[in-house]
Amino acid sequence: MFERVLVQNRALARVSSSLAARAMMSSTSSAKNSASGAGESAAKVNESSTAAMEFKQQHPRQLRRLPRVDAGPSAAEQAVTNILYNTPIAPKLQTERHILDCLAQDEPGVLSRVTGIMAARGFNIDTLVASKTEVPGLSRMTLVLKGPAIVMEQAKKQLEDLVPIWAVLDYSHTRIIERESLLVKVSIVAPEDVPEGDAQLGDRAFLDSQGRLQALRQYADLFNGQILDVAQNTAVVSLNAKSDRIDAFLKLVRPFGILEAVRSGLMAMPRSGNVTLFESEQSAPQASINHDDAPDLSNLPPS
Repeated sequence: MFERVLVQNRALARVSSSLAARAMMSSTSSAKNSASGAGESAAKVNESSTAAMEFKQQHPRQLRRLPRVDAGPSAAEQAVTNILYNTPIAPKLQTERHILDCLAQDEPGVLSRVTGIMAARGFNIDTLVASKTEVPGLSRMTLVLKGPAIVMEQAKKQLEDLVPIWAVLDYSHTRIIERESLLVKVSIVAPEDVPEGDAQLGDRAFLDSQGRLQALRQYADLFNGQILDVAQNTAVVSLNAKSDRIDAFLKLVRPFGILEAVRSGLMAMPRSGNVTLFESEQSAPQASINHDDAPDLSNLPPS
């Protein structure tokens, strides 16, 4: 009985040892297979990486440019040119304009003494208006001239020292009403249609002169002017307005042909108070403008 049990134990030990040996052999073979597979995969990876690098070196990548909107090489230049062309030219400011009003005795020689002082100081008198006032024996002279302000103060003191001068009023920086009168004779026929002597106009020339007269009447109405006289060849227009509006009207009718023009000069009077109902007529302090370089005012509507 004891011997039988011993034999069974020995058989079991042999079976367990054989099973352990087989398990060890299978694990070893699986490890070898896994190692060989890893090596092959690593080789494959290395080979593919190397091939990719070689492919990139042999075929360098060319970057494609992004599409852009071509606005034109001169778009900015053209825009700046348009802005500069449409911007009005700034008028060139010259010396300051002064408006003096002298109250003097109505006696001979006063006007020549006043103009002599201004000429000695180097002032250029633009306009001079002298007339009697509502007071007997008192005259009024309105001068518009250009020059430095410092020299103007010295000239004013010299004028006040004259015996016939009662007072010198400076309206240069005062709210004033200023007006100037104009008489202008304009041709209403074409130069080639002007008759000789007392000859009459032909039918075509007469119809053409009527069209010119109608256009001149429309211009006069726009500036609140009047046509005072009409002849076969000419028309006389009267206008009372500011100096710049008279300049604009003369530029407007110059294509008709100006035969004669007479301007009265500037007449000025200060406003009656600080508050006025006609704010558009206020004259602000300004420097004189060179009208040759200033914009053409004939295109502006009347104010």
